[in-house]
Amino acid sequence: MLCRRLDLFAEALVAIDGSKFKAVNNRDRNFTPAKMQRRLEQIDQSIARYLGQLDRADDEEPVAAATSERLNDKIAALREELAQLKVLV
Repeated sequence: MLCRRLDLFAEALVAIDGSKFKAVNNRDRNFTPAKMQRRLEQIDQSIARYLGQLDRADDEEPVAAATSERLNDKIAALREELAQLKVLV
């Protein structure tokens, strides 16, 4: 009000708001048909790659037991994500 009384404003008035809000639309919640298709393909490729690694681990020494368990966990997680994404499609 003081600036108006002192005639410091021109005819146009511009206000700037510096508010910041946390975004809710992160990449894990933002799905487009193209993103869904690309992610489904990535999951399929990853599962195939892990299955190939499991096949190679079967031919190796007992050290491969820990590796195969880790790969099976990764495959299970990817299959779970795949099932969740297919629900959204």
